[in-house]
Amino acid sequence: MIPFAIIAIFACNDDANDDNPVFDTPIELKLSTTEMKLTGEGQIFGMEFFSAVTAEERDKENIVVSPLSLNMALAMVWNGANGETKQAIQKAMGMSAYSQEEVNAYFKKLKDILPKTDPTTKLSLANSVWTRQGFSVKESFYDINRKWYDAKVSELDFNSSTAKDVINQWCSDNTNGLIKEMITMIPRDVVMYLMNALYFKGEWSKNYGFPKSDTHEAGFLQENGETVKVKMMSQKSEHPYYSDEYLALTSLPYGNGAYKMVFILPNGSFDNMIKRLKQPEYLSNCLRGGSKQEVNLFVPKFKIEYEGKLNEPLTRMGMGIAFTDFADFSGISDVSLLISEVKQKTYIEVNEEGTEAAAVTSIGVDVTSVGPHQPVTFLANRPFLFLIQESSSGVILFMGKIGKPE
Repeated sequence: MIPFAIIAIFACNDDANDDNPVFDTPIELKLSTTEMKLTGEGQIFGMEFFSAVTAEERDKENIVVSPLSLNMALAMVWNGANGETKQAIQKAMGMSAYSQEEVNAYFKKLKDILPKTDPTTKLSLANSVWTRQGFSVKESFYDINRKWYDAKVSELDFNSSTAKDVINQWCSDNTNGLIKEMITMIPRDVVMYLMNALYFKGEWSKNYGFPKSDTHEAGFLQENGETVKVKMMSQKSEHPYYSDEYLALTSLPYGNGAYKMVFILPNGSFDNMIKRLKQPEYLSNCLRGGSKQEVNLFVPKFKIEYEGKLNEPLTRMGMGIAFTDFADFSGISDVSLLISEVKQKTYIEVNEEGTEAAAVTSIGVDVTSVGPHQPVTFLANRPFLFLIQESSSGVILFMGKIGKPE
């Protein structure tokens, strides 16, 4: 058995780019009607993905995932799929109604424009393909990922003891040292690694940070009924606020406002809130339906790391065939291939200054065998959901459930 491995890396950078000028207003993503529809599909994909993961990981109190990481990784793999396998991956991505060129062009636009929307927030992307020396890969597969994802293509002697170090150095260089060792060893049957890196580092906008002097110890009620002590940050200012029978939400901007973190508390059960959020346009309507209100905002500091295998969630989402001997990845190679494993590792830290987050997605492939005039209180002292979004389009970079802040 010759496994073929694909790894996509998404991470956040700790460094601000001092050379970037500061703009008072964000640069909006100007998306076409089709691209806005794809963004809406991406929001639904994120909720479906998150729902499938939480259903699989009911014993996990904290879950953090990157829908954009997974969707971009799947898009690149999709470029090498054909027939029913291609349709299945497209279905899981929520993009069945769109052509390959439309999907690739959409992700290219995100890659080109997302880093430019806010010079005060650090965000950049990088892609690479590492191939075992001598393994035959169709040039068209390289070409399509070079064209749309600006992928760097390199051939390495995977039998060399230094090959993994070369790849790990690329990971470290493109994650500001956050991910130093993605590969501990290269199995002799692995023939390719495909990597994608996204970096995000954002500080809360001016006057929206949390004064450290206001951070205090408080109780946080877990789903099992137990209360744990957390470091609760607090601030009072005007925020967008929305509430209905399912949820209450508010948000905080980063930098010049191009990016924001959305905090969502369930009004009822967490599961019922997620079911509602999976409905088309519901999240967008909630975000648009809010009004500016003075909010007493309480959010715990947290630093969470998560790792999960995604085969079962993705099978639930419709791409089961890609994990079977009936998979068709003939766009990559004439050798019959199937996806053997999809994993994602994530990291996020939220504190008084801002947010740092990271996610790594890996895909391995084998050969077949309240009132508006009164302050409201948003007290996140029980399990809540969060999103990191690009503000003008609604593209979701990260999302997660915090059930036990640590």
